[in-house]
Amino acid sequence: MTATTTGDGRAMAAMEIRLARAEDLGGAAACMREVLDRDMGGYRERWHRDIDDLAATYLEAERAALFVAVEAGDEARVLATTAVRPCHLASPPNPGWLAERYNVPGASQLVRVWVRAQARRRGIARMLVAQACSWATQVAGYETVYLHTDAGVPGAEAFWRSMPTVEVLDERPDPDNTVHFEIDLPKIGALGR
Repeated sequence: MTATTTGDGRAMAAMEIRLARAEDLGGAAACMREVLDRDMGGYRERWHRDIDDLAATYLEAERAALFVAVEAGDEARVLATTAVRPCHLASPPNPGWLAERYNVPGASQLVRVWVRAQARRRGIARMLVAQACSWATQVAGYETVYLHTDAGVPGAEAFWRSMPTVEVLDERPDPDNTVHFEIDLPKIGALGR
């Protein structure tokens, strides 16, 4: 998918949203680490080790995919990422009932919905999420798309509440300000059109 305008019609530089290729992985990792360092207190191996081997986690694994928004031009740069993978929630720290609900073959997890600061407010995350959810259901055969967010990250909770999501659990106050959502798939499908 190539985009040259935002959802509200504002012009932006040409950009391609696509399944990541091997040549995108360095840029995707750099984008992810930039967002981690700037907005989330840095890399934590327990939660972010997939970034250390994006190829194995998303390109080579079954029913997993990484999507990137790549700025067009001579020095194409990854502006944003989104990934889909089978849901494997640990319990603890997640409640047992939540892990039981989503750790099933029909459930995927949407992760790494991260946009570089200078590329925000252009609708890129919305386009990435719509494309990733379409892939999850139409290609990978998932029936459910789950995600959680750190509501302490500026803009994160507001973004997810502006999307077609259903809140499953708000764990605040917890150390990570975690809010769990499920994507309303029929409504997200309409977003991608």
